[in-house]
Amino acid sequence: MKKLLTIILSATLILSTTACGLNSEVEALKEENKKLKAQLESAEKKDTTKPTQNSTPSPTENQSADNNSTYELTAGDYEIPGDIPAGKYDIIAISGEGEFILDGNDNFIDERMSPNVEENSYAIKERKNASLKDGNSITINYTLKVQLVPKNQ
Repeated sequence: MKKLLTIILSATLILSTTACGLNSEVEALKEENKKLKAQLESAEKKDTTKPTQNSTPSPTENQSADNNSTYELTAGDYEIPGDIPAGKYDIIAISGEGEFILDGNDNFIDERMSPNVEENSYAIKERKNASLKDGNSITINYTLKVQLVPKNQ
């Protein structure tokens, strides 16, 4: 019985010292995990990209689409008039591929868009005369990047 107990204790001691030898590897994995968590948290803190405006209009109380400013939008959610002034626009796919969704009380657009319609028969490159009204929202999905070109009324 004493021999069996001695063998079991010896095996336990050997296994525990072997596991302690891996401590540096465990610490390296913990450090890598911390770095990945920090990257994930910093990515979550970034705000949704707001549209870029190619030409800056003169500041006015009520901006409208006839100020000849074009807007480039990437994946995200946008509000009319918070992010983009209300008005009529041509919507042109300039890169990537995805969905352009305009949601409002009296109008709804859901288009699959791509600048390369030859490669994607389900997509369109351009939507003309889209009416963006106060209270509407725009959602762009996937890798699509569009340009909103105002229509002079």
